Amino acid sequence: MKIYIGTPPIEKFAVADTGSDLIWVQSSPCENCFPQDTPYYDPNKSSTFISLSCDSKPCSLLPPRQHRCEKSNKCEYLYVYGDNSYTIGELGTDSINFGSNDVTFPKSIFGCGHNNVVTFNRTSKVTGLVGLGAGPLSLVSQLGDSIGHKFSYCLIPSYSNSTSKLKFGDEAIINGNGVVSTPLIIKSSHPTYYYLNLEGITVGEKTVQTSQIDGNIIIDSGTTFTYLEPNFYNDLIASVKEVIGVEEVKDPPTPFSFCFIYGDQTKAPDFVFHFTGADVILKLENVFAVFENNLSCLWIEPSNGLSIFGNKAQVDFLVEYDVEGKKVSFAETDCSKN
Repeated sequence: MKIYIGTPPIEKFAVADTGSDLIWVQSSPCENCFPQDTPYYDPNKSSTFISLSCDSKPCSLLPPRQHRCEKSNKCEYLYVYGDNSYTIGELGTDSINFGSNDVTFPKSIFGCGHNNVVTFNRTSKVTGLVGLGAGPLSLVSQLGDSIGHKFSYCLIPSYSNSTSKLKFGDEAIINGNGVVSTPLIIKSSHPTYYYLNLEGITVGEKTVQTSQIDGNIIIDSGTTFTYLEPNFYNDLIASVKEVIGVEEVKDPPTPFSFCFIYGDQTKAPDFVFHFTGADVILKLENVFAVFENNLSCLWIEPSNGLSIFGNKAQVDFLVEYDVEGKKVSFAETDCSKN
């Protein structure tokens, strides 16, 4: 997504991530940064940047053990992600807006990242990350009432030349035929995450049920794969083998766990994720990575912790989060056009 930071405003591209809260951009002086094709954000060149102190309220909103105070009394953060990516830097505020005609949000809280190691897929345009989670430091929470606690996105396929869309407020609302909605659950034990309840998955005519209820999977735009509880994953793989009639390939290519040789992709069965109140029918590209020699691999893995509905499964869907109304809605679409 594109954001503008500072005075004068500087254009930055950042990865939008619903599985985290902190907004941050690579900033000078940069001790350890990934390559980007524009200059680093320089707080000294923005007349509206304010450094936050250790005793400021925003500093106290960082997760425990993820901030520290040195002699300078600046709020230093260490923010770690589930894949062990991290950013280290200082917390501050500055003006942020999303385009020349949009409203500017002064004193937006974000991180100046001086030491950043990330594993997520990115282009050289990317300069940081925008947390869209449910916690207090996320962009969604900071914008709050001004966007009606609503946002939506539409993720494009990797081969598209278009860009993924992110909308806020009334513009984010999706309606019409084909829209399905499921309850959004936020847990006090993990306040960042948006939990959904997955009741089962159907492959062709065969349905595998989950055993858990009350929010058993998080929806995350920043994670590529979908991760399922290991026993449930094993049941699903057994169903895939039975319905499609394929044998598992030994030594699948990294990072996949389950691959097989499949001749006629057009005969692949539907995969339906049954969320409470919402059946989300996935297309072939949402479920399988297809390689040469008819090798197909599943974009679904066994989890070693959280179950996650990842971004490959969400490609070419409009996905709306209504945080106040406590629901997530899905509508199939062509995100390269809409």
